[in-house]
Amino acid sequence: MRYSFFILSAIGIGFAIYKSYSLRWLCDDAFISFVYARNLAEGAGLVFQSGERVEGYSNFLWTILLSLGIKFSFSSLNISVLFGILSFFGLLVYFSFQEKNKYPALLLPIFTLHLSLFYHNWIFATSGLETMCFTFFLSVALREWEKDSKYTGALLAVVSLIRPEGVLFFGIHFLSKFDQIKSISHLKQTLSNYLLLPLGVLVGMELLRIDYYGEILPNTFYAKANHSGYFTQGIGYLLYWFRAYPIYTLIFPLVICLLGRNLFYRRRKSFLSTAVLLYIAYVIYIGGDFMGMRFWIPVIPYLSWIVYTHTNEYLKLINSSAAKNQILPKQKKISAYLFLFLFLISLAVYIDPFGKQNSLESTWNGIGEERRFYGNKLTFDNGYDRNSLNGFRVAFFGAQAHFIYWMRPDYAWEAETGLTDKRLARKSTSTRGRVGHEKNASLLEMKERRLDLVLDDRFPSASLPYITYQWRDFSWKIMVTHYTPFKFSNLCEREHWDCSPLYKEIARRKMDTSKDIDFLQ
Repeated sequence: MRYSFFILSAIGIGFAIYKSYSLRWLCDDAFISFVYARNLAEGAGLVFQSGERVEGYSNFLWTILLSLGIKFSFSSLNISVLFGILSFFGLLVYFSFQEKNKYPALLLPIFTLHLSLFYHNWIFATSGLETMCFTFFLSVALREWEKDSKYTGALLAVVSLIRPEGVLFFGIHFLSKFDQIKSISHLKQTLSNYLLLPLGVLVGMELLRIDYYGEILPNTFYAKANHSGYFTQGIGYLLYWFRAYPIYTLIFPLVICLLGRNLFYRRRKSFLSTAVLLYIAYVIYIGGDFMGMRFWIPVIPYLSWIVYTHTNEYLKLINSSAAKNQILPKQKKISAYLFLFLFLISLAVYIDPFGKQNSLESTWNGIGEERRFYGNKLTFDNGYDRNSLNGFRVAFFGAQAHFIYWMRPDYAWEAETGLTDKRLARKSTSTRGRVGHEKNASLLEMKERRLDLVLDDRFPSASLPYITYQWRDFSWKIMVTHYTPFKFSNLCEREHWDCSPLYKEIARRKMDTSKDIDFLQ
């Protein structure tokens, strides 16, 4: 029994890593960062396309890590999976030690198992996104903040470099330090020991952003978050969490009560609780995300931690009272242990929103599970005709980013959100829909950018001709906006490409295949 905690922790962590690797996948959004990372590694700069400085990513440090991997000849696909799983492993190991250090007599690693059995931790341990890396550093930073560690500022600076939301936590932590100042000498000591270096790093990075991209905020802010509040969708995003993990609905109200109590009765923790509550409010305000649980995962470890520690302190109080022969209802102890059991399984009991009768649905209130669509298909590089779009200018839509990565057109315009284009990103929209995907380019904008191809039939009224590309078992229709003889003669000779529909349409319209043709006139 002496080593039961460590043995069970190792089993739980090993199982979680095994599940993460067996469920490994990549989502389409990850390939945006992959392109930036590759271009940086190849010397073109931190850009999506050479000569055009647009910050179309929201994960600076993650992209830099990917670029370093590419520099050392690793595939960005593989390195993203490796870094993600290592982040998950680090999260579990860190909290395993925190759990044992705080409660040395524990025989069962309830909290470690709680995180290890979380299905969406397995899913987002990979995906190619920075989600698990952000979760690891944020969770460690919040726990160290709770302990008033001198490393909190540095950790939160790292968090801010991984995702912009980290600045919220860093800023409130910065303010919390001033609340503790008792004298001028104390202020100087606090600044020199805790704040100046991480603050200097963040200010320096912001100045570099302004100099390099000419913007105060990332282009992704304008592309996806530059809207008024979307509370109804945000509430739906919260309800999606409870729909998928119904037992956690018993945990969440206690989380909010404990955080709220800290605001008024525990001054030392009030700033920390404010930061966490503001993050939750922010996610609800912006409408959450299209991907289920993605924006909740980063704060769940800390939310669960405060409930877990509160329950253990309550049990210690009961046991202490019992040792003093005080008469306490036996039911209190039973209730506490029952709650701990429910806590243990609250993230393990996952109800798939798209199971059984909902299996044909693609989303639930605009929220989906992208792994359902991709599986592990994008983790393999077979089936792509590499570099086949060299020389072409194309418009693509979010889900096609992986084709852009492998086919490498000269110019690739993301025409659904404006991630790679400052003007489209700032385009206003009067209607809300799928979060972050509500802006649509017009035919006029296509023409202004002198595009050759549109990688989807988004403009049926234009009656554009098309060519087809066979990608694995999928025949993909690509619309032609501008025909140039030498470009298409080279492309159409490649395997898996079929240009016969285009040439038939040119013949039907009695046009000359030896001359350029603009189909948007």
